[in-house]
Amino acid sequence: MNSFGKIMSLSFLVANNYGGALSSVNSQIMRLYQQKAFIPFEFTQLVNSIVTVSIIVGFMIGSMIASPLTKKFSNRMIGAVSSFVSLGLNIACAIPVHWIYMAIMRLLLGASITTVTTIIPGWLSDLAVSSQRSILSSTYQFFLCLGIFLSSTVMLVIKDDPAKYWLTFIYDAVSNLLCAIVCLLIKAPTSSISQNQDRSMIEDVKSVRQRALTMSSPELKRAKMTMVFLAIGSQVNGINVVMMYATGIFEKLFNSPLSPIFGALLAGAVNAFGTLPPLPFVSKVGRKKLLFGGWFVMNLGHLILIAAYLFSLQQLIIVGSVIFLLGFEFGPGAMMVVVLGEVNPRQFKQQLNGLAFSIMWVVNIGVVLTFPFFEKVVWAAYSIYFIMSFVCGLVLMKLMPETLGKSFEQIESEVMRIDVKKNVKSPIQVKPTQYKNKLSLLDTETNWQTAVGVRDDSDKLGDE
Repeated sequence: MNSFGKIMSLSFLVANNYGGALSSVNSQIMRLYQQKAFIPFEFTQLVNSIVTVSIIVGFMIGSMIASPLTKKFSNRMIGAVSSFVSLGLNIACAIPVHWIYMAIMRLLLGASITTVTTIIPGWLSDLAVSSQRSILSSTYQFFLCLGIFLSSTVMLVIKDDPAKYWLTFIYDAVSNLLCAIVCLLIKAPTSSISQNQDRSMIEDVKSVRQRALTMSSPELKRAKMTMVFLAIGSQVNGINVVMMYATGIFEKLFNSPLSPIFGALLAGAVNAFGTLPPLPFVSKVGRKKLLFGGWFVMNLGHLILIAAYLFSLQQLIIVGSVIFLLGFEFGPGAMMVVVLGEVNPRQFKQQLNGLAFSIMWVVNIGVVLTFPFFEKVVWAAYSIYFIMSFVCGLVLMKLMPETLGKSFEQIESEVMRIDVKKNVKSPIQVKPTQYKNKLSLLDTETNWQTAVGVRDDSDKLGDE
């Protein structure tokens, strides 16, 4: 049995690694890196864009390879190995060679980091008891934003000293090491079922629906559509563009040589602490209400930003940026991991999560690369973000079930549109060897719920 503190430490360190990787390289760091590079190069906007996009491409690759890895290795092993690899890559990034070298290291770092972040929603869901699951999943986004903020504070030490640029990578490397250690300390989830109940549990296994499904099965159509629109909607809103511009806008509020650093810290603080208000309500109000409540506020921020840029109202741009960031962190930001951990059928959870993360990063790359074409008509870009985000929100409201107070089997039956009672009475559609393997897992004291691929109806989501 894993303590709540150990599971929370895992969540914090994985999120911190991710947030640190996102923010550890910026234009200021690259300028300092250039001054110490062994091979001289000219630092241009193109170079900065390539280095920035390289880690996003790595994120996309990592999200694609995560699912196949879970079929061969345990989450614990994937987490530990990926963290050790990330440790080595962060140390490699600290060596000033050339921008091409940096871009390659960042691409590999993005892949290793996201291999863990892709599996973390399902992993946290498996490790935690039902009463802990909501708070663990929802605090993950706060930890991610906090990781970005903490990584940005390292810039206060570095300032404009070329001899200290490497500190940002060492900070991330230490976090990687701690994450690897915690992953190794995490134990596989075990059953809370007493031995004298094993016989009745095996009888339950015989009556639970067993379906020979694949990712192309029609029963998974709704789950896949939900992942597609959730992934697109969470990124096509322009969150990374807003963060980029918000940093520049906020730095104008300060009259100091460290204004860029203060601007990044302020934007990071708004992003991080915007995730806190929904936390008390996750287990009471419902995931769906919080998600679309935040989505509405985010879209309101879109409309304010459209008007602000259209009429060049600087103060309104600040207001619109803050409202947008708060809406995003209240809704899509905080609820994304919660939804990914609960809404997908258990036996396809990692594949569907991998699909969502892959699409998310493809959309992210598209938004980042196309935005420069709108620099003179920023309002037009936000108009597109608003329309696409609004449409995705409407579709998701129809597709996504509310998960609060429901067991995993209830959610699965709703997502897959299956009549559970009717299906339990139907013959078990499973090969004899496959069924034998299921029971052998029970005999080795592995969680029977994991072996079957479902949870019993007493495992409710939300407060007990």
